[in-house]
Amino acid sequence: MRVAVDTSTEVGNRMVRVLLGESSVTYLGVLAGGVPNHSRSGPVDDLASFDVLISDGTSDFHFLVGRSSVAGIPLVLWNDLQPALAGSGYTPVIFGANVATALTAALSTHPVVSIAASDSVRVGWTEPGKPRRRGEPLHFPEPVGSSWGKRRKGAGFVVFRDDEWGGAVVDVQGETGRRIVGVADHSAYIEAITLAAVGILAAEGAYGPGTQAASANADQLLDRVTELELEVAAWRSTE
Repeated sequence: MRVAVDTSTEVGNRMVRVLLGESSVTYLGVLAGGVPNHSRSGPVDDLASFDVLISDGTSDFHFLVGRSSVAGIPLVLWNDLQPALAGSGYTPVIFGANVATALTAALSTHPVVSIAASDSVRVGWTEPGKPRRRGEPLHFPEPVGSSWGKRRKGAGFVVFRDDEWGGAVVDVQGETGRRIVGVADHSAYIEAITLAAVGILAAEGAYGPGTQAASANADQLLDRVTELELEVAAWRSTE
């Protein structure tokens, strides 16, 4: 597949390295950002021969939609869209290709979790900030470990970190016991793998026309992030 990228952040740069490590990516074209010194990469202006455009969210949304629409290829965005920006027409626009939105949804499809209607579910992820000394206890794999979370949306809790580590976790309790599935690693690396995995799925045609969340294909995303060598830890107790 031929992948075009629009990047200027650490997440975007790490995502480029992840993609260049994949044999299925035959060429990586850089629409905006630094061009890596690699035989399968170079600057690009015409996107007609590419399969997907991936952005770390720094360029103007309307500019990116225009470029992807003209080329007739999916657009994948790291950031979550504001409602006013939705409704792009027939070209797939996939937003929220990040840890908080997409990876947590993917972890929720893990077989160990197997969420039932009667289960109590807590979803957590990390963001940069001052760590809390109280709140909702969440248990990530090391090196994040046990942390205090703050409710953000629905059943979601954000854990603030003032170092380089990050993660995501799904904690389920019910009649069949407690089950926890999570990841922990360098925060930018986890974001980069999530963004790259959504981009690969989009290039393969996993998303239909129109604007949609990356989490719409959560089960396939779990397969892709593990194929990209993101280590997922799972724990269960029947007590």
